[in-house]
Amino acid sequence: MKMKIGAFLVMSMLVVSVGAVMLNKTERVGPKISLSKANFHIEKEVCKSYQTYNDILRPKMIATLGTDIQITGQETDEIHPAIANDNSGNVLIGFEADLRGDGEYNVWFTYSPDGGATWAENAIAWQIETPELPSVDYWGEGNRFFGTMVPNPYEEDGSILYLMECTNPADFEEGYTLVGWTWSDVGDGYYNFVDMAIACDDGVENWAWGGVSIIGDHGSGLIQTPFFSYQFTEDGYAWIYRWSTGGDEFTFEYCQSTTMDIDPVTHMAYPVWNYLNPETGVLDLLFSKFDFGTWEPYDSYQVHPEVGGGLINTSVNDQNIDISAYNDNVIIVSQTDEYGNQDITCYYSTDGMNSVGVSIIANSSDDEMYPKVVHTGDNTAVCIFVKNGNLYQSTTEDGGATWSEPIMINDVSGTVEEDYHTADVCKLGAIWTDNRNGNADLFFDSVGAFAVISIDSISGGFGVTATISNIGNAPAENVEWSIDLEGGLILLGKHKEGVIPSLAPGASTTVKTGFILGIGKTTASVAADGTTAQASGFVLGPFVLGMK
Repeated sequence: MKMKIGAFLVMSMLVVSVGAVMLNKTERVGPKISLSKANFHIEKEVCKSYQTYNDILRPKMIATLGTDIQITGQETDEIHPAIANDNSGNVLIGFEADLRGDGEYNVWFTYSPDGGATWAENAIAWQIETPELPSVDYWGEGNRFFGTMVPNPYEEDGSILYLMECTNPADFEEGYTLVGWTWSDVGDGYYNFVDMAIACDDGVENWAWGGVSIIGDHGSGLIQTPFFSYQFTEDGYAWIYRWSTGGDEFTFEYCQSTTMDIDPVTHMAYPVWNYLNPETGVLDLLFSKFDFGTWEPYDSYQVHPEVGGGLINTSVNDQNIDISAYNDNVIIVSQTDEYGNQDITCYYSTDGMNSVGVSIIANSSDDEMYPKVVHTGDNTAVCIFVKNGNLYQSTTEDGGATWSEPIMINDVSGTVEEDYHTADVCKLGAIWTDNRNGNADLFFDSVGAFAVISIDSISGGFGVTATISNIGNAPAENVEWSIDLEGGLILLGKHKEGVIPSLAPGASTTVKTGFILGIGKTTASVAADGTTAQASGFVLGPFVLGMK
């Protein structure tokens, strides 16, 4: 059943001029690039309508464990996976499949509770016209994930922005919901969405989940042009942006892929698109930068301020792009064709895209394709890509300036599908489409060697105690932690911090506030190596009661 709420409201045009930014060239071999000033004419409109989808579908999953962990094993194909992890070892995935055996493909979501070692024997989808190409991300706190997917072109002219929210990956009865905004009737119409990427952030209110970058058509005559959308009120109002209008002297059109990430430290959002440069005939990159850590007024509404952006112009085609951002280190990976075949190129920045360098991740005589990238810490990241039917990983420890020699991930050679969105990566591992069993199944394996810090629990009693674990596959060294109490009257013990000298993979330890003294409701905020968690309780003298 669909429930439609509200009506559409069209807003006026906003014109933004973005200042010039400088190019930081690298000495490594790679395509020549320029990072240029972009005079963006950004127009945005608002939608006050969303739909709630209540018709849920449920299948049975098949999981077979091995060195490469097989997630699905149906006789039909499971393809185009997306993956994200939280700070407690939960891994959420979305993928396309016919899990009911009725010949109808859908986008399904399921999870692993233990970093990918085992997988739930259940999944969830909704009774909607066949969508494709899911994208998922972790919100930043608790076990909350969000996802989206490309709508069917025959449902609302392919104009629905789906938003899947997961508040508890283990709860397939009430832990997953789906809503959608329809954009075909807004202004001149936004429709025929062909690629989408979601990025999430907890920088402001709980209902503000993040944003989605989109490629679609516009009623002014634009074909496969960049869009960007996010919710800006608790009751569901949402903006949609575009970067050009039909009839402009210079238009951003014929995009092939889009990507987006939000820096969890600075809360800066970076949507990116490739587009066909009408002056050079090659696929160049357009990016923008929004502050998702604040709102500023716009007419009678509010917006995340647009604080930067530009064009990365090269002499090569940039395809199948992906991005990761952490603490102003921004890494964009791209499939390029400088030498006639396909290679993997990195565009990296250490100052929030004010300057950009270029490096090569892989450029053998074979085709390297379909890169994905994720940060694993400050200036450290892992990139995966496909070559000759195999999935490879390469890592950087200097923010993208140099990359390690690629290492093959899959154990059975030549079985990885070579297709757009064939693989994805998160901190805890990579997921890919594999044909070793005669059809396309999903497989998972860990990548790289790095620590992943998790805050497992926060409890009360005599003060506040937090359990901190390393759910990664490498030792964690000098883990800085802190506990802060906010609210109530705290006379002693409001703040405590320290350093865990070493934490082995799979190991846990507890940290404590020690003696506190106060009274009233309070919230304990725990931070460890960039991971945060909160719990609330009641302080009564030296005791904390009812912590949850």
